[in-house]
Formats: sequence, C-alpha cells, structure tokens
Amino acid sequence: MKKIYSLLLAVMLLGFYSCEDFLDKQPTTSIDADKAITNVKDAGIALNGMYSAFKSSGYYGRSFVVVPDIMADEAFSVIGYSNTYGEMYKWTYTSGMGSSPWGVMYATIIRSSNIINVIDDIQGDSIQKASIKGEALLGRALAHFDLVKTYGKAYNASTASTDLGVPVITEYQQGQPERNTIEEVYAQVIEDATEARELIPAAGEEIHDGDFTRYFTKHAADALLARVYLYMNNWDKAIFHASNLIDENRFALAGYGDNDDDFQSMWTYDDGSEIICKFGLTVADASGATPGYSYYNDSQGLPKPDYVPAQWLLDMYDTNNDIRYASYYKTVKTAYSDWVTTLVNKYPGNPEFTGSNQNGAHMPKLFRLAEMYLIRAEAYAENDNDALAAADLNALRAKRIVAYSDEFLTGDDLKAAIWDERTKELAFEGHRFFDLKRKGLGFTRIPQENTVSGPNALSISSSNHRWLWAIPQSEFNGNENMDQNSGY
Repeated sequence: MKKIYSLLLAVMLLGFYSCEDFLDKQPTTSIDADKAITNVKDAGIALNGMYSAFKSSGYYGRSFVVVPDIMADEAFSVIGYSNTYGEMYKWTYTSGMGSSPWGVMYATIIRSSNIINVIDDIQGDSIQKASIKGEALLGRALAHFDLVKTYGKAYNASTASTDLGVPVITEYQQGQPERNTIEEVYAQVIEDATEARELIPAAGEEIHDGDFTRYFTKHAADALLARVYLYMNNWDKAIFHASNLIDENRFALAGYGDNDDDFQSMWTYDDGSEIICKFGLTVADASGATPGYSYYNDSQGLPKPDYVPAQWLLDMYDTNNDIRYASYYKTVKTAYSDWVTTLVNKYPGNPEFTGSNQNGAHMPKLFRLAEMYLIRAEAYAENDNDALAAADLNALRAKRIVAYSDEFLTGDDLKAAIWDERTKELAFEGHRFFDLKRKGLGFTRIPQENTVSGPNALSISSSNHRWLWAIPQSEFNGNENMDQNSGY
C-alpha cells in the first residue's frame, strides 16, 4: 500500500478530528485508528468525520463547486468584487496559493482509509460493517478522482501509463510518496468504487443509525463510476452504470409533467426525485456550504455578487419555456449603483438555514439523474448509436422545456446538442472547467457590462499549463520525491 507524507496533512487531520470524542483519547501528536475505532459506533463517528470533510467550505461545501466554473467562461467578475478566488479566476495561481483543495482531499482520503483498514476486525453487526466500509471506500474513490482530474492531465489511454497523476494513498503513515501515474490512480478509483458498490446495501437512500447518518449509497457508487468512465472515454461502461440509475424506479427527472414542483424544490429545499446523492446539513454546519454566496450575496440587502453569469450562457436558454432559466437565474437590482442585471440564483438559500443567517447555504448535491442522462447520451453518441443518444437527449429536454417536440439529430449535430444541453443543465455545479479539460478545449472571455476588463478578456488555450493546478509548495517542504506540474 502507498503511504502518505506531509506534516501539513498531519496537522490538518488533527484539526479536523479534534471535535470527535473518541479520538481525544489518543495522543495529540498522532492518530491511531486501530485503537480509536473499536466498534461500529466508533466507525460511524469516524464516517461522520469523512462526510464533514466533503461538506467543508474548501471542498463540496463551496470552493470545489464554485471555482471550476469561474475559472472557465461561464462567469465574469464584477467591478468592485471582493477578489475571492481571484487567483483562480485570473489564472495567476501558483503553488503558494491558499485555496488549493489538495490538503482537504487528502485529509478525506486518510479519514476514509482509517476506517477501511480496521473495520473488518472490529466488533459489530456484519451488515453494518460492510455498509460503513463501502461508504468509506466510495469516499476514498471520490477524493482520489477529484485529485487526479484537478492536478493531473485529462485521461488519455495512450499516455495514462506514463502521465503523472497524484499519490495513491491507502494508509496513513509518514513517508515521502511519489506521484502515481494517471492509469494507477484511475485503477484505484475504480477498484474502490466497485467494491463499495458491492458492499453497500441496496435499500435506503440515507441510512440513519443512532449517532450518525450515512449518505453514500449503492446508487452513488454507480453514479461515480458512470462519471469516471465518461472521463476515461470508456463509453460502454459509462452507459452501463448510468443505465443502472436511469432504469432504477427510485429516481425520476423533475420538471414539466408529473414533477413540476419537484424541480424548484430541488434547488430551494435540497429535495426531490432527481437527487441521487446529497450531503445533509444542519443549521450548525451550514456556514461551510454556501455556494450561492459568490453569485448572489444579499446579506446586506441588495445583492452584491462577485461573479455574474456570461451572457452567451444566458442566451442558450429558451427564457420563456425552459424551467431551468427561472430556477437558475434572477434579474434584480444590485448594490452596485443600482445596476440591474441577471444573477445566478441556483442556490437561493435553503429556508431551513435562514435562522442562522446563512447566505446561499445548500446541501451539496453530488449526483443528479440529469447528469446520468447526459453521460449516457454522450456515450451513446460516441458509440455511434444516434437513436438511443437522441432518445436520452429528448427525454431530458421534455422535462425541462414546456411543449417540447422531439428532435432526431445525428452525427456531429447530435454531439453538439448534447454538449450544449450539458452546459445548460450543469451550469454552476462545478463541471465546466473539467468538461473543457477532458475535451481538450480552450475558451475566451469577452467582457460584459460592469465586469472587470482585464481578467474578463482572458483567452486560454487548451495547452495552457494551468489546466493542471499547482501542487502546493507545502507538500515539497519535506518530500523530495514529489514532482511539480510543469510551468510552476
């Protein structure tokens, strides 16, 4: 097994775990999982720790949802913005930037591995133990996948065996790991997610068990595998795992028809038939999950956003008939000299959290059924099965656009339509940067009204070295085996 070195991560782990009572029994300078986790209840509390890392503001709570979109061409910084995520937005980030998710992702991996490596030997019900182990495996798979797609090149079957990915970590122990290849990282992701799918019981969307709630399900494992295989251009397996969810009676597309109100409820109340996996929040931890803050921010009265949606993106929607337009966007007067403009309103703030004055707080929705339709449509189209690809595209559009009439496109026209639909559907959910990267596409920003002219006029080619984020300098301070990405 690979070992991990990083004094930074050791400190971070102690900080993240400090609220867990059972870990307080251990020395403050170390984490001894085999002593800390001795029964199912301990393992459940440790699993809460893994989930809290995913929900944190530096991960899916906010940054990893917002940054991949503002880095691309979907959003523009306004004149007078706070410069939050400014380095990333302006493509000037370096290895010393403070907003890198490297640390929190590896902390998540170590939390997961601490459970995986002891749970077979602890006391408790075998079914509960299997479920907890499966969830921890899925958490480790997701974090490794997020790391490799962020810090490594896009997957290329012909070079994956030599392209550098990230260190694969399956056990916490101080050391000096080298970077594994992209092929090795993806192999670990698939191995963990596949085992997780077998271990987690089929029943239940969320499992409430005494002191802890578990959110990863067998369905979430299928969703992750569908996404992973899409990034690998493995069309057959992407189709297989997406189909498992599309054909599952548990989930249904929201929108026009039987589920009109369900679509708006999904974005306002974090609930609905389309959500495959979400991370639950309480009022106490909602402050870490505020993706709407950068896009709306009306905490002082009139909205004062840092970033507004690109006009080219708004122009893609049928503003009168597409249910997404009214749900995702809102035209309002802002605090910037009473400037009236259209803002991202995909995260209006769940009313359950209003008592804590959280701005744009929502439960992170990791996987939705709409993405599975888009994955399968893209995979069918790449497999030259235009009829099935068009059927999936039409099925999604029929739920989003009132009185929609099916289109039967083929070839490149069909692929372009699926790409456009993916852009509209998944806007501001953290996909755009990675979609452009996996497709080998660059972009150009053309400044809009009241937006900052410099970074908004940015043109980024597909060969720009910053498509691979810089590994933090802190990781090099004691690890002579670590290689930095080119250009930093």
